[in-house]
Amino acid sequence: MIVAGLLVSHLLGTNPHLGPLPQLLGFTALSLLALYQFMSHLPQTPSVHTRFVCYVAVLLQYYWVYIHWYGFFVVFIPVFLFLYLPVSDKLGPTTTSPILNLASLHWSMMTCVFCLSHAAYLLILPAGPGLLFFVVLLTEVSDAVRMLLARNPAAKKWSPLLSCLTAVVVAVTVAPAFTPLTTEHTILAGFVLGLAGSIGHGNVSAISQELNIERGGALERIESLAYTAPIFLHGYRYFDYPLG
Repeated sequence: MIVAGLLVSHLLGTNPHLGPLPQLLGFTALSLLALYQFMSHLPQTPSVHTRFVCYVAVLLQYYWVYIHWYGFFVVFIPVFLFLYLPVSDKLGPTTTSPILNLASLHWSMMTCVFCLSHAAYLLILPAGPGLLFFVVLLTEVSDAVRMLLARNPAAKKWSPLLSCLTAVVVAVTVAPAFTPLTTEHTILAGFVLGLAGSIGHGNVSAISQELNIERGGALERIESLAYTAPIFLHGYRYFDYPLG
């Protein structure tokens, strides 16, 4: 599903008139689907107004990506939306637990929209498609190793370490063809992405289980990528690679 979606969006993105727009629309749709799945399972369903604000925020977040506005891209949801949601009509007299409901709503926006949009931002950088392929490949390889080891109770406890080592091997193999990373940064990226994917999988899986969200939906597709994409993008920026 992920590979097919990336392939179609990549083929559409080769059109010089469209640029990265098809890929950005694909990530926008994935965020909307994951957010809808998350909010539909919250203990208290958000009001129509709050849901409208959140869905509009998805479109705005990816619009900041499209116009390359990095400064607002990184603060729009964690600052402005974070401050607005408590004063929306989400919190009314029937709210049983304001802090839990708000925390759930904030978490859904951070995971399904803000974190995932970092993967889309990679597309607009120099060599962007290669960077995105690199991150998705390492994320999915780590997931595959972790899934296979989870079937063996004796090996399950070693799955985070082995998935990180596998990610390092894959990173060293493919990075020269798809990224401008140095060897040292490639090894670091492989290990960090493998670890971040394990944390993302465990965290989002636990939330999905608590909210009784069925497996196989959009939220499961992004659970590891929502952690690996922002870590890679900000690490890439920290080491002074060109951001365009």
